[in-house]
Amino acid sequence: MIYKNLFKNNEKVLMAFKWTFQIAIVIFVIWVFFNPQTRLHSIIAISLMLIFYVFQNYIEKKALFSKELITAICNSSQDLIVYKDFNGKYLYCNQAYLDTVNKNLDEIKGKTEADLFTQKDAAILNKISKRVLKGKVIRKKIHMDNSNKIYDITATPLVLTKGVFGALIIAKDITQEEKLKSELEDQEQMFRSVVLGMPIATYLKDLNGNVTYENKMAMDFLGLSDSDNANKWHYKEKRADEISNEDNEIINESKCISREKQITLKNNEKRWFKVTKCPIVNHEKKIIGICSVARDIDAEKTAAEQRETYVATLTHDLKTPTIAQIKALDLLLNEHMGPLNNEQKELLTLTKDSCNFMFEMLSTLLSTYKYENGDYVLNCEKCNIIALAEESINELEAMIKEKNATIHIHTEGNQFDTECDKMQIKRVLTNILGNAISYAYDNTQIDISIRQDEKGISFEAKNKSAYINPETMNNLFKKYVSHAAKFNKVGVGLGLYLSKQIIDAHNGEIYAKSFEDNQNIFGFVLPIVNETAEISQSHN
Repeated sequence: MIYKNLFKNNEKVLMAFKWTFQIAIVIFVIWVFFNPQTRLHSIIAISLMLIFYVFQNYIEKKALFSKELITAICNSSQDLIVYKDFNGKYLYCNQAYLDTVNKNLDEIKGKTEADLFTQKDAAILNKISKRVLKGKVIRKKIHMDNSNKIYDITATPLVLTKGVFGALIIAKDITQEEKLKSELEDQEQMFRSVVLGMPIATYLKDLNGNVTYENKMAMDFLGLSDSDNANKWHYKEKRADEISNEDNEIINESKCISREKQITLKNNEKRWFKVTKCPIVNHEKKIIGICSVARDIDAEKTAAEQRETYVATLTHDLKTPTIAQIKALDLLLNEHMGPLNNEQKELLTLTKDSCNFMFEMLSTLLSTYKYENGDYVLNCEKCNIIALAEESINELEAMIKEKNATIHIHTEGNQFDTECDKMQIKRVLTNILGNAISYAYDNTQIDISIRQDEKGISFEAKNKSAYINPETMNNLFKKYVSHAAKFNKVGVGLGLYLSKQIIDAHNGEIYAKSFEDNQNIFGFVLPIVNETAEISQSHN
C-alpha cells in the first residue's frame, strides 16, 4: 500500500525508497554479524526481512506485469487515453494520443494542456480536468481546433479511500460519424423543405400504418389539426380494410400503386384525389415505410366529365344529321326519286363524299377522346394483315383513280396472322394508305410492303411525295399536327395521332421516314401474338 500510494504521485520516489530499503537490510545484516549477543533475535528479524523482501519482489513483479499488460492494451486502442495526477499533470498517454500531439512520453510527463494545445483547446480540456479531479464523471463532445477533429470524451476520477488521486480520460475520434450525421441531418432538412413546399399532400407511414410525417396539405387530406395525433386520421376507421390491404400490397410485393379516390375531407367536402403510394427502402433494400402523395384532381374530374358530355353530345348531334344526309343522297344517286343526268350525279357524289368525310372525322374525334381517357377496350381477334390491307385499298379505290396511281403489294414471310382489334387496325391502315395516296405525286406508284420477321408483322407504305423536314417529322404523331397545309389540303391533324394511340394499345410501334429524294415511308409493326387480356386491362 505504501508503494502504491507513493507510485500514484511519482515513480522515481518508489525507486528511491526501494533502493534505500535494500541498503538498510544490507547494513543491518553486517551489524548483526559483528554483534553475536544479539544474533538469535537478529536471525529472527533477518528471516522476517528476507520473507518481506521476497514478498516485495513478488508484488513488484506482479505489478510490473499488470502495468505492462495495461500499457499494451492502451497502446493497441485507437482511442486517446490519458492518465493524470491529482494536480492535473500528465503521467501517462498511450501511443494514439502521442501521435495526435506529435510528442513522445518523456515530453508529455509533468505537462498540462496549456503546454500542448492552443489557448482555446487548453481551456476546454483544463475545465474538464478540474471537474473530474473534483470527483465528477464527464461525458462530452468537443471540437479540437488544432486537429479540426471532434472527440467524444469520457473522463472519470481515480479514487482511493483518502480521495481522488488522479484522472483517467478516454477520447474517441467521432469526426466521420459527426460529419455523416450532419450530412444526414442536412438531407433530412432538405427533404422536409421539399415536402413542405410541395403543392400536393405528402405523408409518410411506418410499417404499422401510422403516419410519421406529413405536410400541411396532407393534414387537410388526412383530416388532422395541429393538436391531433398523426396516428389517428379521421377516415382511417371508415376505410381501415381498404387502407390496410393497400399497405400490405405495397409491402409484400414491393411495388407502387396509383389510384383515383373520392375522399371526404374533415369539413365533410367530397373531392377526388389521385393517391400514389410507394415503398421506402433502406440501404439494405428492406422496406421500412410507405411514402404517399395525394393530388387533388377534383377540378380535372369535373372538366373531364364536362368534356365527355360535350364530345358525346357533339358527335351525336352531328353524326345523326350526317348519316341522314348520306342516306338521302344514296336515294337520289340510286334514282329512287327520279332520273339524274351526269352533272347532277357528279354533284351529288361530291356532296356525299363531303358527308362521308365529316362522318369519318367525327368518328376519329370520338375515338381519339376515348383512347386519351383510357375508355376504349380492344376487341381482339385473329385476323390477317394482308386481307385487311386489301380491304382498305378497295375502299380507297376512288382516291387511287383520282391520283391515277398504282398500288403494288410485296409480301415477305409466311405468317401474317395476329391478335388485334380488326376494326381499329383497319382504321390505321386506311389512314396510312389514305395519306400515302393523298400526298403522292400524280401518276406514281405506291409500294406496300408486308413482311414478317423476329420483331413481328410490319406494314409499310412508300410513295413519291414532297420531302418532310425533320421538325415536322418529329411532330407528325402529335395531336393537331399536320403537314396538309403545305399542300393546300384539309386536315385536322388527328389521323396519325389516333393511329399511334391504336398501335401503342396493341404494344406495337408506328414510324415515319422521309428522304430528300422525295421518298416517304409510313408504317407500323405489330407483335405476332398479343396478350389480349393485358391490353384490355390497360384500357379499362
